[in-house]
Amino acid sequence: MPLTLFHTPKSRSLRPLCLLEEMGLDFELKTIAYDAEYFACDAYREINPMGKVPALYDGDHLVLESTVILEYILAKHGPSLLAVGPEENDFGFYLTWLHMAESGLSHYLAVYLGQLSGQDKYAVSEGFEAYVTYQAQKAFEMLDKHLGARSFIASDRFTAADISVGYSLFLASELCRLPLPNRVQAYFERLQDRPAWKKAVSIK
Repeated sequence: MPLTLFHTPKSRSLRPLCLLEEMGLDFELKTIAYDAEYFACDAYREINPMGKVPALYDGDHLVLESTVILEYILAKHGPSLLAVGPEENDFGFYLTWLHMAESGLSHYLAVYLGQLSGQDKYAVSEGFEAYVTYQAQKAFEMLDKHLGARSFIASDRFTAADISVGYSLFLASELCRLPLPNRVQAYFERLQDRPAWKKAVSIK
């Protein structure tokens, strides 16, 4: 039974979708337009109890959370050079950015985007909005410093960490309209040139 990914355009499900495309794996894509009422209904929560995307089914096995799905696919359907192993010097950098792209960046950006959208359930104080943008700027600065002379996050090659960070930069730049440092912007443009990224973002 093939892998099945539940995906909503422009959402965090872009991460596993890009990885599946990069790895050339056989999978079924179920694209769902964003609909808060549908995601909250019993029918969808039978698919994902959290009422969110992404949701990945590997046969009958459900895997949730975008960065967890990246690790799962690489571990179960590799080997792949898109993973960095513990025997490699940059293993720590790889894991740090694979997960910090979500916990230290996308998490804050999603709150900021909700605030911009004017949806009551996402409303936060002006002080908290300033805190969120401050946290995002710290992450941008850390990434800018880390890239230095690097083209990619780890091990001198494109990896799943770049996919994870790439979505966060998409969220920051394309949806939240936050400026990126020059080096980070150039890095993001390189990521967007990849055929797998272009294919993933073109799905409506």
